[in-house]
Amino acid sequence: MHNKLWFHLFCKIAVIFAVFVLVLSLSDVLLLVRFFTFKEKKALGEQLAVVETLDMEDATAVSGALSKINDQYHFDVEIYTPSGRIVYTTHGGQMMDYFALGGIAGFMMTHEEMVPVQSETRGDGAVFEKAVRQFDQSEFLLCRKQLSNGNYAELRIQMQLIANSAAMANEFIVIVSVICFLFSILWVFLLARKVSAPIAEMNEITRDMADLRFDRTLRIERKDEIGELATSVNELSASLSSALQDLNEKNRQLISDIEAQRKLDEMRRGFVANVSHELKTPIAIISGYAEGLKLNVSPASREEYCNTIIDESRRMNELVVSILELSRYEAGQIPLNRQNFPLREMCGEMLARMVPDRTVTTENLIPPQTILFADQTQIEQVLKAYLENAAAHTPSGGKITVTAEETGDLVKVSVQNTGSRIDEAIMPQIWQSFYRGETSHKRESSRFGLGLSIVSAIVKMHGRQCGVYNTEEGVCFWFEADKGKKEE
Repeated sequence: MHNKLWFHLFCKIAVIFAVFVLVLSLSDVLLLVRFFTFKEKKALGEQLAVVETLDMEDATAVSGALSKINDQYHFDVEIYTPSGRIVYTTHGGQMMDYFALGGIAGFMMTHEEMVPVQSETRGDGAVFEKAVRQFDQSEFLLCRKQLSNGNYAELRIQMQLIANSAAMANEFIVIVSVICFLFSILWVFLLARKVSAPIAEMNEITRDMADLRFDRTLRIERKDEIGELATSVNELSASLSSALQDLNEKNRQLISDIEAQRKLDEMRRGFVANVSHELKTPIAIISGYAEGLKLNVSPASREEYCNTIIDESRRMNELVVSILELSRYEAGQIPLNRQNFPLREMCGEMLARMVPDRTVTTENLIPPQTILFADQTQIEQVLKAYLENAAAHTPSGGKITVTAEETGDLVKVSVQNTGSRIDEAIMPQIWQSFYRGETSHKRESSRFGLGLSIVSAIVKMHGRQCGVYNTEEGVCFWFEADKGKKEE
């Protein structure tokens, strides 16, 4: 630590502050009493001038003025005749009342003369003295002057009061000085660390640069040589850091491209596998039944064979059409024909057509005034996929509810159905192609798992969002669309 720059700065500046505090304390001890005496002497002269302006015939005014001087400056004030008889005094508040009333017959107070120790006479006739009272040896600072009516006015203050005030002030200043010194030591410590910190930081950064680490920069806002040096180090570090970042960015981009290509290959393989799986069974059925027809099966079975071949061909055609439709949506090749159209009527017709099961209750809660501004054909495709999905997963006695809620310029359409919920872990997967909630690819229906993938692509084409969440009674699928304007 002794070799640290901040330690040397701290020691030198701390010594300067210590000397300053010491000089201040010594000055207070040696000069503060003189300073207080000078101030009190000045105040005595000023208040003596005030007394000179008083009308000595107005006892009430004189008493009030002298009391004010006594209360404010703690001066004892006496006005006495050349023979020494006191006319007014502030020495004791009860005596003041007596003199204000003009005195009592047969009672008289005499001015007490003091032994002067030091005397000074000014040009205006005022005499300043340091004097000692004989009976208790108390030392006073007094100011005396003869008034225009021949009487004398004398103002005095005990030197012990001045010494006590100076002692208290000196004690206060010493305490404040010590506190300030302690705070200054802390401030000097922080200042020394702050001054040396840039140099230490530059040292660390140059070591990092030697180890080929260029990610740190100096934040030094200074205009001196240290600031210029810091700027040069920053520029060098920035150049090297930029080169390193470019190299790392290219490496990250390469890794990202490789990962994206890997995922794309996996998706392609999965897509091909799913399509192959979906086509394998109908092709095998068609081939088998065609061979049966070629072998001249019985006339009773011929019609069944032909119907099976037709059904499987239709299923294959629907699969191919769905795949082509999905690819066109994802590629954005289908143009949007946006227009205003009412949603409630379209939903009502689709519910009646797509949920023929009378054991499932349907409810259309879309407000009559709800109008969408979107491609009507594509929105029908979205709603169809949601309703097909709801009908397939709603048990007998269940319920399908369609609602629409306007929020600002958007309409949120929701299709809710009662029944089993969707596992939160697989919710992101249901929007993938050929996902049907199970891996066996059973063929009890004509559903290929492409409906929600098409929904996602259509909604993205409209620049909106779609999603799904579980409810207390089942599942709710939703999508957003722009709100249309009512025709006037």
